[in-house]
Amino acid sequence: MTPGGPREAERVSTGIPGLDTVLCGGLRKGRMYMVLGLPGAGKTILANQICFHQAAQGHRVLYLTLLAESHTELVSNLQTLSFFDPAFVPEKISYLSAFTILEQGGLEALADLVRKEIKSHKASLLVLDGLLAAEELAPSRQALKKFIHGLQVVTGLIGCTTVVLTTGGDKGLRAEHTMVDGLLLLRQRSFGVRTLRELSVRKFRGSAYKLGQHGFEITGDGLTVYPRLESMVDGNLVPGAAKRERDAFGVAGLDAMLHGGVPAGSTTILLGPPGSGKTLLGLSFLADGARRGERGHYFAFYDAPERMLAQAAGVGLHLQPLMERGDLEVSFRPPTENILDKLGTELLTTIRSGRVRRIFLDGYEALRRASTRNARVARFLAALVNECRVREVTLVYSAEATAAFGPEVRFPLKGISMVAENILFLRMVELHSGLRRFIAALKVRNSGYDPALRELEITSKGIKVGQPFEEGQMLMTGLARTPEPAPLPKPRRKPRKDTPSAKATPSKPRRNVRKRRGT
Repeated sequence: MTPGGPREAERVSTGIPGLDTVLCGGLRKGRMYMVLGLPGAGKTILANQICFHQAAQGHRVLYLTLLAESHTELVSNLQTLSFFDPAFVPEKISYLSAFTILEQGGLEALADLVRKEIKSHKASLLVLDGLLAAEELAPSRQALKKFIHGLQVVTGLIGCTTVVLTTGGDKGLRAEHTMVDGLLLLRQRSFGVRTLRELSVRKFRGSAYKLGQHGFEITGDGLTVYPRLESMVDGNLVPGAAKRERDAFGVAGLDAMLHGGVPAGSTTILLGPPGSGKTLLGLSFLADGARRGERGHYFAFYDAPERMLAQAAGVGLHLQPLMERGDLEVSFRPPTENILDKLGTELLTTIRSGRVRRIFLDGYEALRRASTRNARVARFLAALVNECRVREVTLVYSAEATAAFGPEVRFPLKGISMVAENILFLRMVELHSGLRRFIAALKVRNSGYDPALRELEITSKGIKVGQPFEEGQMLMTGLARTPEPAPLPKPRRKPRKDTPSAKATPSKPRRNVRKRRGT
Protein backbone atom coordinates (compact mmCIF):
# COMPACT_ATOMS: atom_id res chain seq x y z
CA MET A 1 0.00 0.00 0.00
CA THR A 2 1.39 3.40 -0.95
CA PRO A 3 1.23 6.26 1.60
CA GLY A 4 -1.87 8.36 1.00
CA GLY A 5 -3.19 5.87 -1.56
CA PRO A 6 -6.30 3.66 -1.39
CA ARG A 7 -6.08 0.86 1.14
CA GLU A 8 -5.66 -2.59 -0.37
CA ALA A 9 -8.40 -4.92 0.83
CA GLU A 10 -7.26 -8.04 2.68
CA ARG A 11 -7.30 -11.12 0.50
CA VAL A 12 -8.69 -14.56 1.26
CA SER A 13 -6.72 -17.29 -0.49
CA THR A 14 -8.83 -19.96 -2.18
CA GLY A 15 -6.09 -22.59 -2.05
CA ILE A 16 -7.12 -23.68 -5.56
CA PRO A 17 -4.07 -23.79 -7.85
CA GLY A 18 -4.44 -21.13 -10.52
CA LEU A 19 -7.64 -19.53 -9.18
CA ASP A 20 -5.88 -16.94 -7.02
CA THR A 21 -3.86 -16.04 -10.13
CA VAL A 22 -7.04 -15.49 -12.13
CA LEU A 23 -8.43 -13.38 -9.26
CA CYS A 24 -5.14 -11.45 -8.93
CA GLY A 25 -4.67 -12.48 -5.31
CA GLY A 26 -7.81 -14.28 -4.16
CA LEU A 27 -11.20 -13.24 -2.77
CA ARG A 28 -11.58 -9.95 -0.94
CA LYS A 29 -12.35 -10.29 2.76
CA GLY A 30 -15.93 -9.60 3.84
CA ARG A 31 -17.31 -9.61 0.28
CA MET A 32 -19.98 -11.81 -1.29
CA TYR A 33 -19.26 -13.96 -4.33
CA MET A 34 -21.57 -16.12 -6.41
CA VAL A 35 -20.47 -19.27 -8.22
CA LEU A 36 -22.85 -20.10 -11.06
CA GLY A 37 -22.94 -23.40 -12.93
CA LEU A 38 -25.16 -26.26 -13.98
CA PRO A 39 -25.16 -29.52 -11.98
CA GLY A 40 -21.85 -31.33 -12.37
CA ALA A 41 -19.88 -28.20 -13.19
CA GLY A 42 -17.77 -28.49 -10.00
CA LYS A 43 -19.32 -25.84 -7.70
CA THR A 44 -19.46 -28.01 -4.56
CA ILE A 45 -15.88 -29.24 -4.93
CA LEU A 46 -14.66 -25.68 -5.51
CA ALA A 47 -16.41 -24.39 -2.39
CA ASN A 48 -15.24 -27.22 -0.15
CA GLN A 49 -11.68 -26.90 -1.40
CA ILE A 50 -11.74 -23.26 -0.29
CA CYS A 51 -13.24 -24.30 3.05
CA PHE A 52 -10.56 -26.87 3.87
CA HIS A 53 -7.80 -24.50 2.79
CA GLN A 54 -9.13 -21.81 5.12
CA ALA A 55 -9.49 -24.31 7.94
CA ALA A 56 -5.85 -25.30 7.44
CA GLN A 57 -4.98 -21.60 7.91
CA GLY A 58 -6.69 -21.65 11.30
CA HIS A 59 -10.00 -20.03 10.29
CA ARG A 60 -13.52 -21.23 11.08
CA VAL A 61 -15.96 -22.05 8.29
CA LEU A 62 -19.74 -22.44 8.17
CA TYR A 63 -21.12 -24.52 5.29
CA LEU A 64 -24.88 -24.00 5.03
CA THR A 65 -26.87 -26.15 2.61
CA LEU A 66 -30.33 -25.58 1.19
CA LEU A 67 -30.31 -28.94 -0.57
CA ALA A 68 -32.12 -32.16 0.17
CA GLU A 69 -28.76 -34.02 0.01
CA SER A 70 -27.66 -35.28 3.42
CA HIS A 71 -24.39 -34.12 4.91
CA THR A 72 -23.36 -37.73 5.42
CA GLU A 73 -23.48 -38.28 1.67
CA LEU A 74 -21.72 -34.96 1.00
CA VAL A 75 -18.86 -35.73 3.38
CA SER A 76 -18.62 -39.28 2.04
CA ASN A 77 -18.06 -37.95 -1.48
CA LEU A 78 -15.46 -35.45 -0.25
CA GLN A 79 -13.42 -38.16 1.48
CA THR A 80 -12.14 -39.32 -1.92
CA LEU A 81 -10.35 -35.98 -2.43
CA SER A 82 -6.85 -35.34 -1.09
CA PHE A 83 -7.67 -31.95 0.45
CA PHE A 84 -10.29 -33.50 2.78
CA ASP A 85 -9.12 -33.72 6.40
CA PRO A 86 -11.60 -35.34 8.82
CA ALA A 87 -9.87 -33.60 11.74
CA PHE A 88 -11.37 -30.27 10.58
CA VAL A 89 -14.98 -31.56 10.87
CA PRO A 90 -16.69 -30.22 12.93
CA GLU A 91 -13.90 -28.45 14.84
CA LYS A 92 -13.08 -25.98 12.06
CA ILE A 93 -15.78 -26.68 9.44
CA SER A 94 -19.41 -26.94 10.48
CA TYR A 95 -21.98 -28.37 8.04
CA LEU A 96 -25.56 -27.25 8.69
CA SER A 97 -28.74 -27.94 6.73
CA ALA A 98 -31.22 -25.07 6.52
CA PHE A 99 -33.62 -26.63 4.02
CA THR A 100 -36.34 -27.31 6.62
CA ILE A 101 -36.02 -23.80 8.10
CA LEU A 102 -36.39 -22.28 4.62
CA GLU A 103 -39.33 -24.50 3.75
CA GLN A 104 -41.22 -23.72 6.97
CA GLY A 105 -40.24 -20.12 7.72
CA GLY A 106 -39.26 -18.67 4.37
CA LEU A 107 -36.45 -16.22 3.62
CA GLU A 108 -36.83 -14.25 6.88
CA ALA A 109 -36.30 -17.38 8.99
CA LEU A 110 -33.32 -18.31 6.83
CA ALA A 111 -31.77 -14.87 7.28
CA ASP A 112 -32.19 -15.09 11.08
CA LEU A 113 -30.54 -18.53 11.10
CA VAL A 114 -27.56 -17.31 9.04
CA ARG A 115 -26.92 -14.35 11.38
CA LYS A 116 -27.18 -16.55 14.45
CA GLU A 117 -24.91 -19.34 13.19
CA ILE A 118 -22.21 -17.01 11.87
CA LYS A 119 -21.90 -15.38 15.28
CA SER A 120 -22.03 -18.62 17.23
CA HIS A 121 -19.37 -20.32 15.09
CA LYS A 122 -17.28 -17.14 14.75
CA ALA A 123 -17.01 -17.98 11.07
CA SER A 124 -14.75 -16.00 8.75
CA LEU A 125 -16.06 -17.87 5.70
CA LEU A 126 -19.66 -18.74 4.87
CA VAL A 127 -20.74 -21.01 2.04
CA LEU A 128 -24.42 -20.99 1.08
CA ASP A 129 -24.98 -24.00 -1.13
CA GLY A 130 -28.21 -24.23 -3.14
CA LEU A 131 -29.56 -20.70 -3.64
CA LEU A 132 -31.89 -22.10 -6.28
CA ALA A 133 -34.10 -23.49 -3.49
CA ALA A 134 -34.40 -19.99 -2.03
CA GLU A 135 -35.22 -18.59 -5.47
CA GLU A 136 -38.03 -21.11 -5.95
CA LEU A 137 -39.55 -20.49 -2.50
CA ALA A 138 -39.20 -16.70 -2.58
CA PRO A 139 -42.58 -14.95 -2.84
CA SER A 140 -41.15 -12.46 -5.33
CA ARG A 141 -37.95 -11.40 -7.07
CA GLN A 142 -37.87 -8.35 -4.83
CA ALA A 143 -37.94 -10.55 -1.72
CA LEU A 144 -34.97 -12.56 -2.97
CA LYS A 145 -32.98 -9.38 -3.70
CA LYS A 146 -33.81 -8.11 -0.21
CA PHE A 147 -32.54 -11.36 1.32
CA ILE A 148 -29.24 -11.15 -0.60
CA HIS A 149 -28.80 -7.50 0.34
CA GLY A 150 -29.43 -8.23 4.03
CA LEU A 151 -26.95 -11.10 3.94
CA GLN A 152 -24.35 -8.81 2.36
CA VAL A 153 -24.80 -6.21 5.08
CA VAL A 154 -24.44 -8.70 7.93
CA THR A 155 -21.43 -10.57 6.54
CA GLY A 156 -19.74 -7.32 5.51
CA LEU A 157 -20.02 -5.87 9.03
CA ILE A 158 -18.66 -9.05 10.60
CA GLY A 159 -15.92 -9.40 7.99
CA CYS A 160 -17.14 -12.81 6.90
CA THR A 161 -16.44 -13.70 3.27
CA THR A 162 -19.45 -15.35 1.61
CA VAL A 163 -19.59 -17.77 -1.31
CA VAL A 164 -23.04 -18.52 -2.74
CA LEU A 165 -23.55 -21.53 -5.02
CA THR A 166 -26.40 -21.67 -7.51
CA THR A 167 -27.32 -23.23 -10.83
CA GLY A 168 -29.14 -20.10 -11.93
CA GLY A 169 -32.00 -22.24 -13.09
CA ASP A 170 -30.42 -22.28 -16.59
CA LYS A 171 -32.04 -18.89 -17.22
CA GLY A 172 -28.92 -16.79 -17.62
CA LEU A 173 -27.91 -13.79 -15.52
CA ARG A 174 -30.58 -11.98 -13.53
CA ALA A 175 -30.82 -8.89 -11.34
CA GLU A 176 -29.77 -10.60 -8.10
CA HIS A 177 -26.59 -11.80 -9.77
CA THR A 178 -25.52 -8.20 -10.28
CA MET A 179 -25.82 -7.45 -6.55
CA VAL A 180 -22.90 -9.61 -5.46
CA ASP A 181 -19.27 -8.42 -5.49
CA GLY A 182 -18.07 -11.13 -7.82
CA LEU A 183 -19.53 -13.67 -10.21
CA LEU A 184 -17.69 -16.83 -11.29
CA LEU A 185 -19.09 -19.06 -14.04
CA LEU A 186 -18.25 -22.76 -14.32
CA ARG A 187 -19.13 -24.49 -17.57
CA GLN A 188 -18.69 -27.78 -19.37
CA ARG A 189 -18.38 -27.37 -23.12
CA SER A 190 -18.42 -30.13 -25.72
CA PHE A 191 -16.27 -30.11 -28.84
CA GLY A 192 -17.22 -33.16 -30.85
CA VAL A 193 -16.74 -36.15 -28.56
CA ARG A 194 -14.54 -34.11 -26.23
CA THR A 195 -15.73 -32.17 -23.16
CA LEU A 196 -13.70 -29.45 -21.46
CA ARG A 197 -14.28 -27.51 -18.25
CA GLU A 198 -13.92 -23.72 -18.31
CA LEU A 199 -14.02 -21.00 -15.65
CA SER A 200 -14.62 -17.31 -16.32
CA VAL A 201 -14.96 -14.28 -14.07
CA ARG A 202 -17.92 -12.17 -15.13
CA LYS A 203 -17.31 -9.45 -12.54
CA PHE A 204 -15.00 -8.82 -9.57
CA ARG A 205 -15.49 -5.51 -7.78
CA GLY A 206 -12.54 -3.54 -6.47
CA SER A 207 -9.85 -5.63 -8.12
CA ALA A 208 -8.31 -6.55 -11.43
CA TYR A 209 -8.77 -10.09 -12.73
CA LYS A 210 -7.82 -12.20 -15.73
CA LEU A 211 -10.33 -12.02 -18.55
CA GLY A 212 -11.37 -14.87 -20.81
CA GLN A 213 -12.09 -18.57 -20.55
CA HIS A 214 -9.66 -20.43 -18.29
CA GLY A 215 -9.50 -24.21 -18.49
CA PHE A 216 -9.69 -26.31 -15.35
CA GLU A 217 -9.83 -29.96 -14.43
CA ILE A 218 -11.07 -31.99 -11.47
CA THR A 219 -8.80 -34.75 -10.22
CA GLY A 220 -8.26 -36.57 -6.94
CA ASP A 221 -6.66 -33.36 -5.65
CA GLY A 222 -9.72 -31.25 -6.43
CA LEU A 223 -9.85 -28.34 -8.86
CA THR A 224 -6.84 -26.99 -10.70
CA VAL A 225 -7.34 -23.87 -12.81
CA TYR A 226 -5.07 -23.10 -15.76
CA PRO A 227 -5.11 -19.36 -16.49
CA ARG A 228 -5.28 -18.49 -20.18
CA LEU A 229 -1.68 -18.01 -21.33
CA GLU A 230 -2.40 -14.86 -23.32
CA SER A 231 -3.73 -13.18 -20.15
CA MET A 232 -0.60 -14.11 -18.20
CA VAL A 233 1.99 -12.45 -20.44
CA ASP A 234 2.75 -8.78 -20.00
CA GLY A 235 2.93 -7.33 -23.50
CA ASN A 236 4.37 -4.09 -22.15
CA LEU A 237 7.67 -5.71 -21.19
CA VAL A 238 10.37 -4.93 -23.75
CA PRO A 239 13.15 -7.48 -24.33
CA GLY A 240 16.59 -6.18 -23.46
CA ALA A 241 19.83 -6.72 -25.29
CA ALA A 242 20.76 -10.40 -25.37
CA LYS A 243 23.74 -11.26 -23.19
CA ARG A 244 24.61 -14.19 -25.44
CA GLU A 245 25.15 -13.56 -29.13
CA ARG A 246 24.54 -16.99 -30.66
CA ASP A 247 23.19 -20.36 -29.58
CA ALA A 248 24.68 -23.17 -31.67
CA PHE A 249 23.12 -26.51 -32.61
CA GLY A 250 26.33 -28.43 -32.09
CA VAL A 251 26.37 -29.50 -35.76
CA ALA A 252 29.40 -27.91 -37.43
CA GLY A 253 27.97 -27.54 -40.92
CA LEU A 254 24.68 -26.13 -39.70
CA ASP A 255 26.31 -23.68 -37.31
CA ALA A 256 28.51 -22.50 -40.19
CA MET A 257 25.36 -21.94 -42.28
CA LEU A 258 23.90 -19.84 -39.48
CA HIS A 259 27.15 -17.93 -38.87
CA GLY A 260 27.53 -19.47 -35.44
CA GLY A 261 23.94 -20.43 -34.57
CA VAL A 262 20.60 -18.74 -34.04
CA PRO A 263 20.41 -15.43 -32.16
CA ALA A 264 20.09 -15.94 -28.40
CA GLY A 265 16.57 -15.36 -27.09
CA SER A 266 15.00 -15.92 -30.50
CA THR A 267 12.47 -18.53 -31.65
CA THR A 268 13.21 -21.06 -34.38
CA ILE A 269 10.83 -23.39 -36.17
CA LEU A 270 12.11 -26.67 -37.61
CA LEU A 271 9.73 -27.34 -40.49
CA GLY A 272 9.76 -30.67 -42.27
CA PRO A 273 7.96 -33.97 -42.87
CA PRO A 274 8.27 -36.98 -40.55
CA GLY A 275 11.71 -38.56 -40.67
CA SER A 276 13.49 -35.44 -41.89
CA GLY A 277 15.53 -35.07 -38.66
CA LYS A 278 13.64 -32.38 -36.71
CA THR A 279 13.68 -34.12 -33.33
CA LEU A 280 17.36 -35.07 -33.52
CA LEU A 281 18.32 -31.50 -34.43
CA GLY A 282 16.30 -30.18 -31.49
CA LEU A 283 17.96 -32.62 -29.10
CA SER A 284 21.36 -31.70 -30.48
CA PHE A 285 20.52 -28.06 -29.79
CA LEU A 286 19.77 -28.86 -26.12
CA ALA A 287 22.85 -31.06 -25.77
CA ASP A 288 25.12 -28.32 -27.12
CA GLY A 289 23.73 -25.86 -24.57
CA ALA A 290 24.10 -28.36 -21.71
CA ARG A 291 27.77 -28.84 -22.57
CA ARG A 292 28.22 -25.06 -22.37
CA GLY A 293 26.55 -24.89 -18.95
CA GLU A 294 23.16 -23.70 -20.29
CA ARG A 295 20.38 -25.88 -18.90
CA GLY A 296 17.81 -27.03 -21.44
CA HIS A 297 14.28 -28.41 -21.26
CA TYR A 298 12.73 -30.89 -23.68
CA PHE A 299 8.92 -30.85 -23.96
CA ALA A 300 8.04 -34.13 -25.65
CA PHE A 301 4.68 -35.35 -26.91
CA TYR A 302 5.55 -38.37 -29.02
CA ASP A 303 8.49 -40.22 -27.48
CA ALA A 304 8.75 -41.21 -23.82
CA PRO A 305 12.12 -40.38 -22.18
CA GLU A 306 13.41 -43.95 -22.39
CA ARG A 307 12.67 -44.19 -26.09
CA MET A 308 14.07 -40.73 -26.74
CA LEU A 309 17.34 -41.62 -25.01
CA ALA A 310 17.68 -44.80 -27.07
CA GLN A 311 17.02 -43.00 -30.36
CA ALA A 312 19.49 -40.24 -29.54
CA ALA A 313 22.16 -42.75 -28.51
CA GLY A 314 21.68 -44.50 -31.86
CA VAL A 315 23.10 -41.47 -33.64
CA GLY A 316 25.91 -40.88 -31.18
CA LEU A 317 24.03 -38.36 -29.03
CA HIS A 318 24.36 -39.50 -25.41
CA LEU A 319 21.95 -37.51 -23.25
CA GLN A 320 21.75 -39.70 -20.14
CA PRO A 321 24.79 -38.10 -18.43
CA LEU A 322 23.39 -34.62 -19.11
CA MET A 323 20.09 -35.58 -17.48
CA GLU A 324 21.79 -37.18 -14.48
CA ARG A 325 23.71 -34.05 -13.63
CA GLY A 326 20.62 -31.85 -14.11
CA ASP A 327 21.69 -29.96 -17.25
CA LEU A 328 18.83 -31.43 -19.30
CA GLU A 329 15.20 -31.64 -18.13
CA VAL A 330 12.54 -33.72 -19.88
CA SER A 331 8.75 -33.39 -19.72
CA PHE A 332 6.59 -35.96 -21.49
CA ARG A 333 2.90 -35.51 -22.27
CA PRO A 334 1.20 -38.15 -24.46
CA PRO A 335 -0.63 -36.45 -27.36
CA THR A 336 -4.09 -37.52 -26.19
CA GLU A 337 -6.54 -35.05 -24.59
CA ASN A 338 -4.27 -32.33 -23.30
CA ILE A 339 -5.55 -28.95 -22.12
CA LEU A 340 -3.79 -26.17 -24.00
CA ASP A 341 -3.57 -23.82 -21.01
CA LYS A 342 -2.28 -26.65 -18.82
CA LEU A 343 0.60 -27.00 -21.25
CA GLY A 344 0.94 -23.22 -21.24
CA THR A 345 1.15 -23.13 -17.44
CA GLU A 346 3.95 -25.71 -17.46
CA LEU A 347 5.85 -23.85 -20.17
CA LEU A 348 5.44 -20.50 -18.45
CA THR A 349 6.61 -21.94 -15.13
CA THR A 350 9.72 -23.34 -16.79
CA ILE A 351 10.50 -20.11 -18.64
CA ARG A 352 10.05 -17.94 -15.55
CA SER A 353 12.03 -20.23 -13.27
CA GLY A 354 15.27 -18.64 -14.47
CA ARG A 355 17.09 -21.97 -14.50
CA VAL A 356 16.50 -22.84 -18.19
CA ARG A 357 18.17 -21.07 -21.13
CA ARG A 358 17.06 -23.33 -24.00
CA ILE A 359 13.73 -25.04 -24.71
CA PHE A 360 12.84 -27.54 -27.42
CA LEU A 361 9.10 -28.04 -27.96
CA ASP A 362 8.40 -31.13 -30.05
CA GLY A 363 5.99 -30.30 -31.62
CA TYR A 364 3.39 -27.84 -32.88
CA GLU A 365 0.81 -30.44 -33.92
CA ALA A 366 0.30 -31.51 -30.28
CA LEU A 367 -0.50 -27.91 -29.34
CA ARG A 368 -2.97 -27.63 -32.20
CA ARG A 369 -4.78 -30.78 -31.11
CA ALA A 370 -4.88 -29.59 -27.50
CA SER A 371 -6.68 -26.42 -28.57
CA THR A 372 -10.40 -26.53 -29.27
CA ARG A 373 -10.07 -23.38 -31.36
CA ASN A 374 -7.48 -23.63 -34.13
CA ALA A 375 -7.28 -19.87 -34.60
CA ARG A 376 -6.08 -19.51 -31.03
CA VAL A 377 -2.84 -21.50 -31.38
CA ALA A 378 -1.05 -18.66 -33.20
CA ARG A 379 -1.95 -16.21 -30.40
CA PHE A 380 -0.86 -18.78 -27.81
CA LEU A 381 2.52 -19.19 -29.49
CA ALA A 382 2.91 -15.43 -29.94
CA ALA A 383 2.48 -14.94 -26.19
CA LEU A 384 4.95 -17.74 -25.50
CA VAL A 385 7.50 -16.27 -27.92
CA ASN A 386 7.21 -12.85 -26.29
CA GLU A 387 7.81 -14.35 -22.85
CA CYS A 388 10.92 -16.15 -24.12
CA ARG A 389 12.30 -12.92 -25.55
CA VAL A 390 11.79 -11.08 -22.28
CA ARG A 391 13.43 -13.88 -20.27
CA GLU A 392 16.22 -14.42 -22.83
CA VAL A 393 15.25 -18.04 -23.36
CA THR A 394 15.96 -19.49 -26.81
CA LEU A 395 13.00 -21.51 -28.07
CA VAL A 396 13.10 -24.14 -30.83
CA TYR A 397 9.97 -26.03 -31.84
CA SER A 398 9.20 -28.53 -34.55
CA ALA A 399 6.29 -28.50 -36.98
CA GLU A 400 5.34 -31.06 -39.58
CA ALA A 401 5.07 -29.98 -43.19
CA THR A 402 1.79 -30.95 -44.80
CA ALA A 403 3.50 -32.87 -47.64
CA ALA A 404 6.67 -34.94 -47.77
CA PHE A 405 7.12 -34.55 -51.54
CA GLY A 406 5.71 -32.30 -54.21
CA PRO A 407 6.14 -28.78 -55.59
CA GLU A 408 4.08 -27.05 -52.88
CA VAL A 409 5.27 -26.14 -49.36
CA ARG A 410 2.66 -24.94 -46.86
CA PHE A 411 3.25 -23.59 -43.39
CA PRO A 412 1.13 -25.26 -40.69
CA LEU A 413 -0.24 -21.93 -39.39
CA LYS A 414 -0.89 -18.41 -40.57
CA GLY A 415 1.14 -15.47 -39.36
CA ILE A 416 4.37 -17.46 -39.21
CA SER A 417 6.46 -14.28 -38.77
CA MET A 418 4.65 -13.61 -35.50
CA VAL A 419 5.66 -16.93 -33.96
CA ALA A 420 9.04 -17.71 -35.52
CA GLU A 421 11.97 -15.36 -36.09
CA ASN A 422 14.02 -18.12 -37.73
CA ILE A 423 12.83 -20.87 -40.09
CA LEU A 424 14.88 -23.96 -40.92
CA PHE A 425 13.40 -26.13 -43.64
CA LEU A 426 14.15 -29.86 -43.77
CA ARG A 427 13.12 -32.19 -46.54
CA MET A 428 13.79 -35.53 -48.22
CA VAL A 429 14.26 -35.83 -51.97
CA GLU A 430 14.66 -38.70 -54.41
CA LEU A 431 17.99 -38.54 -56.18
CA HIS A 432 19.85 -41.33 -58.00
CA SER A 433 17.14 -43.83 -56.96
CA GLY A 434 17.58 -43.05 -53.26
CA LEU A 435 16.25 -40.72 -50.58
CA ARG A 436 18.51 -37.88 -49.47
CA ARG A 437 17.91 -35.27 -46.77
CA PHE A 438 18.73 -31.59 -47.04
CA ILE A 439 18.36 -28.49 -44.88
CA ALA A 440 17.96 -24.84 -45.80
CA ALA A 441 17.62 -21.62 -43.82
CA LEU A 442 14.56 -19.78 -45.11
CA LYS A 443 14.83 -16.95 -42.62
CA VAL A 444 17.09 -15.74 -39.82
CA ARG A 445 15.89 -12.40 -38.53
CA ASN A 446 18.42 -9.56 -38.15
CA SER A 447 21.29 -11.82 -39.08
CA GLY A 448 23.26 -13.01 -42.06
CA TYR A 449 23.17 -16.67 -43.08
CA ASP A 450 24.11 -18.98 -45.91
CA PRO A 451 21.03 -19.60 -48.11
CA ALA A 452 22.56 -22.64 -49.84
CA LEU A 453 20.81 -26.02 -49.65
CA ARG A 454 23.05 -28.46 -47.81
CA GLU A 455 22.81 -32.20 -47.43
CA LEU A 456 21.81 -33.48 -43.99
CA GLU A 457 23.13 -36.91 -43.07
CA ILE A 458 22.10 -38.94 -40.01
CA THR A 459 24.48 -41.77 -39.19
CA SER A 460 25.46 -43.83 -36.18
CA LYS A 461 28.26 -41.34 -35.58
CA GLY A 462 26.01 -38.30 -35.44
CA ILE A 463 24.35 -35.61 -37.54
CA LYS A 464 26.31 -34.02 -40.34
CA VAL A 465 25.48 -31.05 -42.55
CA GLY A 466 27.71 -31.13 -45.62
CA GLN A 467 28.58 -28.87 -48.50
CA PRO A 468 26.02 -27.13 -50.73
CA PHE A 469 23.92 -29.62 -52.68
CA GLU A 470 25.29 -28.98 -56.18
CA GLU A 471 24.49 -32.32 -57.78
CA GLY A 472 20.76 -31.75 -57.81
CA GLN A 473 18.31 -29.14 -59.00
CA MET A 474 14.75 -28.26 -57.94
CA LEU A 475 15.28 -29.77 -54.48
CA MET A 476 12.80 -27.38 -52.83
CA THR A 477 10.00 -28.75 -54.99
CA GLY A 478 10.60 -32.30 -53.80
CA LEU A 479 11.10 -33.31 -57.43
CA ALA A 480 14.89 -33.23 -57.64
CA ARG A 481 16.75 -33.84 -60.86
CA THR A 482 20.38 -34.11 -61.82
CA PRO A 483 21.63 -31.25 -64.01
CA GLU A 484 22.32 -32.33 -67.61
CA PRO A 485 26.00 -32.13 -68.57
CA ALA A 486 26.90 -29.49 -71.16
CA PRO A 487 27.47 -30.94 -74.69
CA LEU A 488 31.13 -31.38 -75.62
CA PRO A 489 32.40 -29.60 -78.80
CA LYS A 490 32.84 -31.84 -81.88
CA PRO A 491 36.50 -32.46 -82.80
CA ARG A 492 37.76 -31.09 -86.13
CA ARG A 493 38.45 -33.82 -88.72
CA LYS A 494 41.95 -33.74 -90.21
CA PRO A 495 42.60 -34.90 -93.82
CA ARG A 496 44.32 -38.25 -94.27
CA LYS A 497 47.92 -38.12 -95.49
CA ASP A 498 47.46 -40.79 -98.16
CA THR A 499 44.55 -38.93 -99.73
CA PRO A 500 45.19 -36.04 -102.13
CA SER A 501 44.06 -32.75 -100.84
CA ALA A 502 41.03 -31.03 -102.19
CA LYS A 503 43.14 -28.38 -103.87
CA ALA A 504 45.33 -30.95 -105.65
CA THR A 505 42.37 -32.64 -107.30
CA PRO A 506 40.75 -30.37 -109.87
CA SER A 507 37.10 -30.86 -110.32
CA LYS A 508 35.79 -31.73 -113.74
CA PRO A 509 33.93 -28.94 -115.46
CA ARG A 510 30.25 -29.48 -115.70
CA ARG A 511 29.14 -29.96 -119.21
CA ASN A 512 26.11 -27.92 -120.04
CA VAL A 513 24.25 -29.91 -122.63
CA ARG A 514 21.12 -28.46 -124.04
CA LYS A 515 18.65 -30.61 -125.75
CA ARG A 516 17.55 -29.48 -129.09
CA ARG A 517 13.94 -29.57 -129.82
CA GLY A 518 12.94 -32.26 -132.06
CA THR A 519 16.03 -34.33 -131.48
